[in-house]
Amino acid sequence: TAEAIIYILGWYFFSLSISIYNKWMFGKDGLDFKFPILITAFHQFCLMIMSCIVLYSRPKLRPTVNEVADPTDNSFSKFLRTFRMDSIAYLKQIFPCSLASAGDIGLSNVSFKFISLSLYTMLKTSSLMFVLMFGLLFRLEKFNWRLVSIVLVMTGSVIMMVKKPDDYEPDEEDTHNSIGIILVIGASVMSGLRWSFTQLLLKRNPYTSNSISTIFYISPSMCLILFFLGLIFEGWTNFTDSHVWEVRGLVGTLSLMIIPGFLAFMMTLCEFKLLTVAQVITLSVAGIFKELLTILLSSLIFGDKLSIINGLGLVITFADIIWYNYYRYNESIDNDGYVSLKARND
Repeated sequence: TAEAIIYILGWYFFSLSISIYNKWMFGKDGLDFKFPILITAFHQFCLMIMSCIVLYSRPKLRPTVNEVADPTDNSFSKFLRTFRMDSIAYLKQIFPCSLASAGDIGLSNVSFKFISLSLYTMLKTSSLMFVLMFGLLFRLEKFNWRLVSIVLVMTGSVIMMVKKPDDYEPDEEDTHNSIGIILVIGASVMSGLRWSFTQLLLKRNPYTSNSISTIFYISPSMCLILFFLGLIFEGWTNFTDSHVWEVRGLVGTLSLMIIPGFLAFMMTLCEFKLLTVAQVITLSVAGIFKELLTILLSSLIFGDKLSIINGLGLVITFADIIWYNYYRYNESIDNDGYVSLKARND
């Protein structure tokens, strides 16, 4: 639909922007800001503030579960009471999504310290098979052998794209680092779990009936999870003593951290809005094409090298996306025809 296309294009723009920005910020050839977990926690803090502002200014987006009887009461305390949720329900429904999202985003940003943007992007396409696996587990997708074949072809093309270029040198930075590869695969697993949980929230939880309220509920716990992990693995003193604060200054460094926070908010908004009008695997397949664009841009901007096998893998992936869309198109026609026939018989 036209609505889905708009959300996909918006998702492409903000996602490509934040990927290139984060690679520059965390990569050794860029700003080399060595604290991706703490900075990602700050991004989630920005998401929480931005979603709070939107929900406060637009009451129609708030949950109706805890509506206050007095319509003239516009106090901030009323606003907070609107979002009150039982702690057990939060731990069972919201927190798992926050944990998976923190794992996905956190591991992804840490991997930028070890591998190139193109290799990261190619490996992250493996999240599609984990999305399918968790989708089947949570009954969000119907099992179909043709769909499995499409995913297997994509997996094979990813293996081709990961093959090292012929002129690869082991001592080069930001290339095929084993630590970075493990981090991205872990992020792919968490990504599949993340989007399954997110779709369940958007469809079944009355508190998260729209994307803004979902961000509002998820971002605080994501911020805390990433912040405590950052304190353990990166250290607060190391963060505050970083050379970036001296070179860029307080205002400049905070600005560098706020920009990706805004991009993350808009990207997450487009992702969640897309989930409301499309299936979770549709989002993942659309993401494959976005990742192809990211690889091309990373080659132009950062000079990442691709071999002939890598390029062939890109072509196969693109062809597989067309195959998937053709399969979904035929499936929708068959379903529409069945519904029309059933209506006539009734």
